[in-house]
Amino acid sequence: MKKILSLVLALSMMLSLCSFAMAEEQITLRFSWWGGDARHEATLKVIEQFEALYPNVTIEAEYGGNDGYHDKLATNLASGTAADIVQIDPEVFPTYVANGDYFYNLDEYEIDMSVFDEAYIHQRINGYYDGKQLGLPTGIAGPAFLINKDVADKVGVDLSGEITWEGLLEMGKAAHEADPEVYLLCANKEYLVNLIVFNIVKQQAGSTVFVDGKLVATEEHFTTAYEYVKALFDNNVVAPIEYMAAYQGDAVQSDANWLAGKYVGTMTYISTVDVMVAGNPNASYYPANLPVYEGATEGGWASNTPQVLTIPKSCKHPEMAAAFLNYFYANETAMETLGAVRSVPPQAKAREICAANGSLTKVVSDSANIAAAIGGTPNDKISSTNESKNILFDAVELVAYGEMTPAEAAADTIDQLKELEV
Repeated sequence: MKKILSLVLALSMMLSLCSFAMAEEQITLRFSWWGGDARHEATLKVIEQFEALYPNVTIEAEYGGNDGYHDKLATNLASGTAADIVQIDPEVFPTYVANGDYFYNLDEYEIDMSVFDEAYIHQRINGYYDGKQLGLPTGIAGPAFLINKDVADKVGVDLSGEITWEGLLEMGKAAHEADPEVYLLCANKEYLVNLIVFNIVKQQAGSTVFVDGKLVATEEHFTTAYEYVKALFDNNVVAPIEYMAAYQGDAVQSDANWLAGKYVGTMTYISTVDVMVAGNPNASYYPANLPVYEGATEGGWASNTPQVLTIPKSCKHPEMAAAFLNYFYANETAMETLGAVRSVPPQAKAREICAANGSLTKVVSDSANIAAAIGGTPNDKISSTNESKNILFDAVELVAYGEMTPAEAAADTIDQLKELEV
């Protein structure tokens, strides 16, 4: 009897030891990303933090520059040799998704998705495909509507609430009437196209300009957009086209009227908000809401991430890889460590932390909150080309100079865009 009892106790102890050994299975994960030194240093610190919490896990860091990164990744995905956690350019990600069933659905793992704005992560460009969260955004890039509060108060306009396209026109008229040297918007033809024309067209069409290579935006959509542009000039909401010609592309950042505090605001990008503020640093600023047509099914405002993180199906320990992503995105220590090294963080809490510790200005953080909440599909591949944009730049210029009516410019735009269909 004693022998039997001893045997049972020995067997029980062996099973306990096996269970302990299984619980403490040594796991190695590979994490691949690109970036600069600040990103590398912060990411390595987060890896160290995670490894301290999970002593049985080692994460091998594979990092460097972006040259050749995605060509190599394509080969590795096809051969099943990709790293266990991978950073990917969201513009390239759709090609990988189309070429194979390479990525786990992250919704099936224990990752706290509540740290993200649902409207933001549930965009295709941010890793959401056919109802599956195949990747998670690392940051927020997109539009911003920066307001110089001092100028706004001086001319008696308030852009702190909800804004409509028509309301912008009315406030622009009022601002210029209150002070003939003041215009509501600092803009040039490029910014008018990228931040007004495209968004008006997309909000009306309910989609991007091209869908699956075919033009879906209509002559009527572009007529409405160009009529709005004409109204901006006719009502002195923007400076005359002759003045704008001196500030092409991103030269709006050096516009003399902006530097002198003669604009109420500017439709710009989250990435350039601080640059615009630096041009007139003594003023007070806040971000305004972005206008959307009532009932629009497409927000239009293209807010998307600079990178996504994902777990390839070649990963043999997806639960542990998911645990790392959960720490990366949902742990406040990790949020503080990462700061804004992958652009403005996609989590509201991380933006709060960054604003509090000075790694992110409040006006940028607030701009990102607005962009993440409003949603909108980034422009399609065809309308994003220089060839397509130049067609619209020319049309805006011709309308502004009065050389074409909005309807004529729209008809010409459609004719030229049709030639770009595939």
